[in-house]
Amino acid sequence: MRFPKDQKAKTRERILDAAATVFRRQGYRGGGVDAVMREAGLTAGAFYAHFPSKDALFAEAVVHALRKATVFTGAHLDGLSGVEWVAAAVGWYLSPQHRERAESGCPLPPLLAEVARGPIEARSGFEKELRATADAIAGQAGDADDALAVLALMIGGMSLARGVADEELSNRILAACRRAVDTVSRAKPVSGKKPKKERK
Repeated sequence: MRFPKDQKAKTRERILDAAATVFRRQGYRGGGVDAVMREAGLTAGAFYAHFPSKDALFAEAVVHALRKATVFTGAHLDGLSGVEWVAAAVGWYLSPQHRERAESGCPLPPLLAEVARGPIEARSGFEKELRATADAIAGQAGDADDALAVLALMIGGMSLARGVADEELSNRILAACRRAVDTVSRAKPVSGKKPKKERK
C-alpha cells in the first residue's frame, strides 16, 4: 500500500521526534527500535519503511534534535545581537529552568556521551551541527576560539548541574559557568533568567 509523500514525511518526523526522546532518556544502547516506535505510537513493523537500521535512525535523530533546538533558541533571540545575544543565549541555557528540561531542552548534554560511543555516522552529523552552532556564537561573540570555549562551558556546565543531587551545588555550577562565559566572551553579565519571550 502506497502512502502520500507528505504523510510519509510526517510519519518520519514523528519517528525522529520519538527517537530523540527515547535516546535522551535511555541512551543509544538502551533505546531500542521497539521503544522508539511505541513512543511514536506506531507499530515496530513500520520502522524499516523509513530507516534502514537503528544506527541510521540514531544518526538522523541527533541532527534532527539539534536543529529543532536551534530553531527554538533562535526564536527567543530575535532582535538581539552581539553581547546582548550572547548574554540572552547563555542566560537561558545555563538556567535552572533549562536544567529541569532534560528531555525537551538542548539535546547536547544528554546525547553527547551517546554520540561518542555511537556509530561514526552520528559523530559526523553531530560535528557538522556543532560547528554550525559554534559559528553562530562566533558571529555574535566575534572570535571562533572564544565561541568554542563558550559552547564547552555551556554544555559541560549543564551536564554537571544535572548530574548532582544537591540543588544548591547545581545552582552554583550554573552561576559559575555563567561568570566564566562572561569572562571568555566579554559579554554583559548574565543572570540565568529566561529570555523575555519565554517568560510566563
